[in-house]
Amino acid sequence: MMENQNTVRYDRSLVEAAQLPQETRDLLLLSGLPQFHMNQEALMGIHFEARTDQGLIRTKDGRKTMFPIGYEWDEITALLGLEADTGLLYTLNVHTGEYGVINSSLSLFLTFLKKYDAFVNEYSRSYEPSVMTLEQAQAKLAAFRRGEVTPPAQKYSPQARKKAIKQLRLFYTDSDPASVAKEDTWWSVVLEQLEDEIL
Repeated sequence: MMENQNTVRYDRSLVEAAQLPQETRDLLLLSGLPQFHMNQEALMGIHFEARTDQGLIRTKDGRKTMFPIGYEWDEITALLGLEADTGLLYTLNVHTGEYGVINSSLSLFLTFLKKYDAFVNEYSRSYEPSVMTLEQAQAKLAAFRRGEVTPPAQKYSPQARKKAIKQLRLFYTDSDPASVAKEDTWWSVVLEQLEDEIL
């Protein structure tokens, strides 16, 4: 589940300097962005973070000015940035200077994350092992033999999962065509990994 412990709000002067659309300004300044639990894999390592010391950044090719709002997995490598004026959300590789569109707006990104999170909770298998002492394992095995513990039922059929991925892709395509316009866009890669059951 997409739970948050608190929200991250951003520096008003930097947000104003970026001249972002009003909806995005409201999210950054009033509502704040969710700060997700650190151990939640379903959110793909997304960390929202206000960095007043960083200011606006220019891409290496000089074509875009971005307002950094966080990072993906590694704060030293993959920044999340909103393009000044337009509010388009990009991922920016700090080392190579390469960048690519994630979503046309920050609000769409949050909506897409919620949809992704709901899909993973419903249709992805959990491979996390249980750690037990020998006594706990023996007690659980005995309870299983007595019929007190039953193995969890499979939550979905492969056909239902495939159908749900198609619906998710359709939602993304209809809501924000730029997010899946190319095979190498951020959300296109996520959908491909869902189809291959990597996620």
